[in-house]
Amino acid sequence: MKEKVHYVIEAALAVAVIVLFVLQFSGNRKSTPSNAAATGGDSAWGSTMPIAFIDVDSLMSNYVYSIDLNEQITKKYENSRASLTEKLRKLQTEVADFQRKVETGSFISRERAESEQQRLMKKDQELQELQAQMSQELGEEQARMNEELRRTIIAQLREFNRGKGFQVVYGKMNDNILYADDAYNITGEVIEFLNRQHASSPAARTDE
Repeated sequence: MKEKVHYVIEAALAVAVIVLFVLQFSGNRKSTPSNAAATGGDSAWGSTMPIAFIDVDSLMSNYVYSIDLNEQITKKYENSRASLTEKLRKLQTEVADFQRKVETGSFISRERAESEQQRLMKKDQELQELQAQMSQELGEEQARMNEELRRTIIAQLREFNRGKGFQVVYGKMNDNILYADDAYNITGEVIEFLNRQHASSPAARTDE
């Protein structure tokens, strides 16, 4: 089951691999890129184009909400695995006991032995079905968390962009961006902003 269940961070990285969001300028769209960047009110960006990038791996590893979601799905996975492991251990004990009885001729009849064998086979099948069900439920829960994380990041980036004037913000992951000047890297700013917003959210206060 472990191979079928991936943590939130891994899936979220795949979702955000190329472009996190695109924003059109609310001002004059005929402005040159340098002027458009300057209209954002942030002098540090006056000499750059109105684009930026975020290191997605760093974002997901340092965004508190992403970490919280990852811990939630990890805990659910570990609980499911522990439950299955315990059920499997009990079944293995019963199978070993059945084999011992067969070898020592402890069953009162052949029919009784066959009945016990069928019961154990059915129990094994039920465990396999339970494992598949748990994997599916964890996958659905993970997908829900991924979507919630994606929506939250996009919404917060739109808020972050107020006064910045970025027209495009890319998500940098692996080699999808071959080169980008550090002047366009807003990862640290965004992480700080996201964590500040999360700390003030009702959900964060409830967790405390």
